Amino acid sequence: MMKAAVLTNYGNVPEYQDFAEPKVMNDHQLMVSPKASSIKQLDISKAAGKHYTNFDPLPAVMGMDGVAELDDGTRIYAMGLTGMMAERAIIDKQNFIKLPNGLDSVKAAALPNALMGSDLALIEKGKIKQGDVVFVNGATGATGMMAVQLAKFHGASKIIATGRNSKILDHLKTIGADKTILINEPDEQIVKNVVSAYSEAPFDIVIDYLWGHPAEVIFDAFRKIKLAKHLKYITVGGMAGSDIQLSSQIFRSKDIELIGSGIGSFSSNVFQNYLRNNLPLVFDYAASGHLDMNL
Repeated sequence: MMKAAVLTNYGNVPEYQDFAEPKVMNDHQLMVSPKASSIKQLDISKAAGKHYTNFDPLPAVMGMDGVAELDDGTRIYAMGLTGMMAERAIIDKQNFIKLPNGLDSVKAAALPNALMGSDLALIEKGKIKQGDVVFVNGATGATGMMAVQLAKFHGASKIIATGRNSKILDHLKTIGADKTILINEPDEQIVKNVVSAYSEAPFDIVIDYLWGHPAEVIFDAFRKIKLAKHLKYITVGGMAGSDIQLSSQIFRSKDIELIGSGIGSFSSNVFQNYLRNNLPLVFDYAASGHLDMNL
């Protein structure tokens, strides 16, 4: 037996209790000792029974990924084949990343969640390239802050960040944002500011963590703009509401591509390629002190 965070019924809070230790079932699996695993919105939704993926069967150990140690003490990041919020877990021995020295285990465990909604979205949905102009709507949250920094990492020539917290917006200017827009102002002022920002540097990518009314205001701004080039509008979150009123006319009159980005929109191959090829680069970047890890 081992100690673990165990979910017994949907809607219940997982409990710290004894649970059967998992077993290695074949040569492709490896037993590890987890050291840190982040609690994500996905975990919360699944535990509540409100996510389109679920646990089968219950009871189940929480934690889809995390930092663990191999038997020789090597620190790794991996997705768990069994829950990672436990003393022991099973992973695929071909799919783990050795962590660089200088990167704290807790921060390393928290980082991938922020990257799924920022770096992965920018790479796979935005096809970000050197010189792109990126507009981050809702940049004052953890994932939005990461999007600003990773857009700069990928060579964005200009980054515009929006949010309601002026203090965090000021901080974003020190870690990658070139221009900021407050969105707790009257709609007319926000529209004016978005139009002005676009006139200075036409956007290639919008990555939106808010949706709801802020997205409606941004689309109102786009109606007043003669777009200079193709624009990818990536919706990642709905912190300001999951529904908006949006006329289809804007997509017939403007070269705007609306793209969704979430766990259900990526194939397993995309995830594996990102974990194998991109995540190690960000871990190294973070270990060198270049990322603000306010997660």
